[in-house]
Amino acid sequence: MKRIFKAVLSGILRKTALFCAAFVIILFQRQANAFALLGPYENWMVPTNNFQNLGDIGGPMAFGEGYRWNVPVVTYGFDQSFVDAFGSNGIAAVESAIAILNNLPPASQLDPTTFPKVTTGVNFVAASQSLVDLKSTTLFLLLEQLGLAQPARSAFAIHDFSVSDSGITTNIFDRNYDPFSLAPSESVNGVAYFSQFSIETNTLGEMYASAFAFPVDPMEPSITAVADEGGNGVLGLGPGNFFTGLTQDDAGGLRYLLSTNNYKFETLLPDVHGTGTNAGNYANLALRAGVDKITFVRQDYDNLSGLAFVPLTNSYTDTYLTNGTLVSQQLERVISKPDFIFTASTDLNSSLGLARTGTTNWLNNATINGSSDLAGPGTIVPQIHISFEEYGLFESVSTGDALPPDTASVQTVRWGSFDGSTNAPIIYPTGSGVEAVSTLQVQLSLQNASSHAGAIPILHAPVNFGGAATLQSSSNLIDWVSQATVTNFGLPVDWSHIYSLPQGFFRVVPVQ
Repeated sequence: MKRIFKAVLSGILRKTALFCAAFVIILFQRQANAFALLGPYENWMVPTNNFQNLGDIGGPMAFGEGYRWNVPVVTYGFDQSFVDAFGSNGIAAVESAIAILNNLPPASQLDPTTFPKVTTGVNFVAASQSLVDLKSTTLFLLLEQLGLAQPARSAFAIHDFSVSDSGITTNIFDRNYDPFSLAPSESVNGVAYFSQFSIETNTLGEMYASAFAFPVDPMEPSITAVADEGGNGVLGLGPGNFFTGLTQDDAGGLRYLLSTNNYKFETLLPDVHGTGTNAGNYANLALRAGVDKITFVRQDYDNLSGLAFVPLTNSYTDTYLTNGTLVSQQLERVISKPDFIFTASTDLNSSLGLARTGTTNWLNNATINGSSDLAGPGTIVPQIHISFEEYGLFESVSTGDALPPDTASVQTVRWGSFDGSTNAPIIYPTGSGVEAVSTLQVQLSLQNASSHAGAIPILHAPVNFGGAATLQSSSNLIDWVSQATVTNFGLPVDWSHIYSLPQGFFRVVPVQ
């Protein structure tokens, strides 16, 4: 569904080299539900249209162009880096997310109305410790890799826009679909959304558009689906928040993708072949329905044989349609390495605290479905790597010459495991093989109201893991002011300092 909107810019804004223009798109409708389908970027899904932001791996697909798995069993595993960093607690957190998906009924028996509309909870102790739930983040990442996009954001996908003396014209696509009627929708789990559209122009004259989704009723929760997680292109639940399970729209999206009534021409994965009577004669390209149910099976590392992972063989019955008749064949898949592999890293260089495989290797089946110019439908192809920064997400400090030292803002966001119980949150890393950290790294960035001095080389201080250091500044190298105290959690500390003095000096002093 395409919508065209216009807004008028003032003469002052049109004459300004650096400006921001905004208007609000309000679409009132009955309360409805919606899911969105994820796939590789189309050619119009560019940064200037609010795509390919930090945390994005693909864009919302048009109805009928979604991507899905076409095998009933997918495997997962943990490499040694994850085991060493997150230990048994981290493995349990990931497997708790997987269990939510494994416990779903087949799509043919799945009733989205039996699922709650909101499954977000808050643990205030975890929030006070700035912890992000590992299980909830994993659940979002798994839904993403099963073919679901962020629904609230996808209802207002900017296809193109133009600016003239008469105003702004923009084409906005609704790529959000009600799981019951399958019609376009601007609601998610019964929450109606509107969009605030804005354009920013940088000093190079490049214009960037944004369309942020907000609930029409400000009292409604803005995060209502696991697939939305942070929403508006923001990846990550806030510290202390967690998911208890899937919502109606998450379940509705999976039901659509895996439905036995959803027929698409597909080829088999490369490691699938015929077995039994079909060993030498099986249909690779065929008109296939959804697999109805996907089960995650753990694939363990094989220390005895020296192989990376123990190969697994899955035999299953494949059903396809030919000449109006359903035909079954026996297939076998020998899985040499996990479809999903969870790892840990200390050098992701991302404030997200994670990285994962994108959608560029997903297979577009549009041509074999008779429409070579479409973005889908398609097949999701393994292997998928999901890597977590083992020490957390980020540690940041904001200070300033004109600010009292005790007003410094210090924020450290780390991985944790928690729920709605009174149990103390688990803080990662917890594994036995955590890398010894004996140096604190601090990246100082200087700025003021009119300029940005950029970042100076990273400061280093001999501080062991868990130890503290004081960030200090001086105008004369004699009198030093303690701006803030930070703890070495293994994360580089981003120190942003707003300067107003003509000169300044900075240092990191270990706390004895």
